[in-house]
Parts: sequence; structure tokens; C-alpha cells
Amino acid sequence: MLFKGEIAIITGAAQGIGKAVAEEFCREGAKAVIFDINDEKGKALESQIKQSGAEAKYIRCDVSSVKEIEKAVGEAAKEFGTINILVNNAGILHSTPVEDITEEEWDRMMAINLKGVFFMSQKVLPFFKKNRGGKIVNISSLAGRMGGFANGLGYSASKAGIIGLTYGLARRVAGLNINVNAVAPGTTETDILKAFTPEKIQELRESVPIKRLGKPEDIANLVVFLASSKADFITGAVIDINGGMFTG
Repeated sequence: MLFKGEIAIITGAAQGIGKAVAEEFCREGAKAVIFDINDEKGKALESQIKQSGAEAKYIRCDVSSVKEIEKAVGEAAKEFGTINILVNNAGILHSTPVEDITEEEWDRMMAINLKGVFFMSQKVLPFFKKNRGGKIVNISSLAGRMGGFANGLGYSASKAGIIGLTYGLARRVAGLNINVNAVAPGTTETDILKAFTPEKIQELRESVPIKRLGKPEDIANLVVFLASSKADFITGAVIDINGGMFTG
């Protein structure tokens, strides 16, 4: 196993990539703290993980609210004693044309996809400093690398922001034995694809050189590796995982 009881917070963990990440952490010996706003699915995942013999806790957290982040992080630390790993996965997608994006839609996209990543990271840092180390893995996107194919521009901008945040934070905390990295998935088979038509999803599938979309498990394997001791000398990296859609 890669972990010996380390405490991993995963945001947006009730479904999709976040769920796969939480499950993989637990298979590798970590304890998963499930942050989400979907109480039904979050509690179901907690129960599922516990039934498998691992440890997990669902805590409701809207990452667009700094007050909720502070409360949820505090609850996680109280439950488990500390925090060792953070995976910033929570996010939303849109496919609104440039001309039709409203201020409200733009602000909501940035609040969840980018603001949440920064303040989640900020609030776990005191625990990492006390522990003299920690790991942060941010979920960016292929869209943040090259602008995207079918998604709205707000999504691309927010995911590009995560990349810049990853670079900057990694430099600032490297001396504290804290690693900060990001992964940039291509189109992945999750509920977030409901923003696209079936025709567009098929078009995206056919455009992947490996000839399939990503699976949540593909992303989870990479995230868990970056959060493990096997990646202790990797920081400030953004790793593409997209079946060959973007290279360079």
C-alpha cells in the first residue's frame, strides 16, 4: 500500500473523478474525507467505503464559500486529528457560447472552479506546516492547457487559472516539504458530460488518438501516485492525461 493511514480530503468526491479518487486512496491505505454538496451520494460513498473495511467521512462543503471551507476543514481535522493530503477536484462545466455568458454564470464558474481551489489550499496549509509536509493535487483540464473544444470559455479560463495557481503555490511552499501538482484530464466519462449533446460526446470520443474517453479510474491512479511518497521529488508539475489529444 502507498499510504499508512494518511488523511486525504477530496473535494467534489461524491461522484465521478472525485469518487474514484476517494476509493483508490482507501484501497491504498489512506482515510478519505469526502467533501461535496450532494448529501445523498456523499453519505452513500462513506457507507460503501466503510463496508469495504476502510475509513471515510462525508462532510458537506460548498467550496465557493470560504466560511464553509473553514468549517469543513476544521471538522475533518477534529474527526481525524490532522490532514495530510488535499485533492482539489470540485468543479462545474458549461458550454455557453461566448456571446451568451452572463456575469452571474462567469462568477459562479470562478467561485467553484478557481476560488475554491485557492481557499481550500490556504486552509489546509497550517496542518501541513505542523506535519512538516503535505501533498496538494489540483484537477485542471485539457481545456486549461489549450482552450478546450466544446466547453464554455469560463471553464477554460478557470482551469487555466488552476495551472497558474499550481505553479505559484508550489514555489512558495516547496521549502516546507509541501508538494503541489496538477493533472489535466481530457474528456472523461462522468456526469459532467451532461452539458454536451450525445453527438458532441461521440465527436469528442472519435477525436481521441487512443480512441476512447478517459475513465475516472485513469485519473484516480495518477492523482494517488502524485499524493504518495513515490512523487516526493515532483512539485509544480502539470501532468496531461488525455489519450493523446494534447502533447507538448
